[in-house]
Amino acid sequence: MSPIAAAILEQLVTAYRQGRRLVLTFDYDGTLTPLVAHPSLAQLDPALRMTLGRLAALPRVTLGMVSGRALDDLIAMVGLPGLCYGGSTGLELELAGQRQMPAAALASQPLLERLTTLIESRLPGYPGAWVETKPFGFTVHYRHLAPDLAAPLLAELAAVLKSHAAGLHILDGPLALEVIPSIALDKGTALRAIAAASDDGPATVLFAGDAANDAPALAMATQLGGIALGIGPDPPPVATHRLADPAALGALLAALVDRLSANPHP
Repeated sequence: MSPIAAAILEQLVTAYRQGRRLVLTFDYDGTLTPLVAHPSLAQLDPALRMTLGRLAALPRVTLGMVSGRALDDLIAMVGLPGLCYGGSTGLELELAGQRQMPAAALASQPLLERLTTLIESRLPGYPGAWVETKPFGFTVHYRHLAPDLAAPLLAELAAVLKSHAAGLHILDGPLALEVIPSIALDKGTALRAIAAASDDGPATVLFAGDAANDAPALAMATQLGGIALGIGPDPPPVATHRLADPAALGALLAALVDRLSANPHP
């Protein structure tokens, strides 16, 4: 275990032993799982799923997932009922089994559907690029696009979206461009809602993420006095700690659940 992971482990164990809640929240792709050729292939390692399930079962531990994936897709990929979930980059929430979908996001769907159709019509000229549709937005993936076509594709996307830019958030991802409605909700507001959902005493918050769209949640973790943990080689600069890859995060969580399970009460 790296010195950074060891220090985070001790901080979380100490907080828990002092009677604080732990709010442990994670991005999915690139954070809990490595980035792969297609989102459908980003399967959660069974050992990590078991670790997450053990953590969620402990008293005073809230476990959350906040992803750019659609909410139902995220829940299916994680495969653990009863957690707190934020999908579509925080626009969809499921807290304590209750769905929350803002009216402003619902109102944006017709525009997003038109833009999805328009962009899909441009992609035949960019073999390997494709659109992932979501309830409240879409992502253009270009990880399989020839490198010399990436810049022209991004320029064409910018031209298509320019006239609607005031109503959109356009976020860079790992070889992807994410488009969601411009409303005051993001991964940061989702993290804040998760932290408040089980407000039964002081909490120590951790958020782990790897990409630009995780920056609001990482900043919120710091704002809440918690741990902003970047994963991978190039996390957002707002991350105050960094682990090398999802495997390192999995090892940290396995060590954490073992320590906490040995004596779950302060």
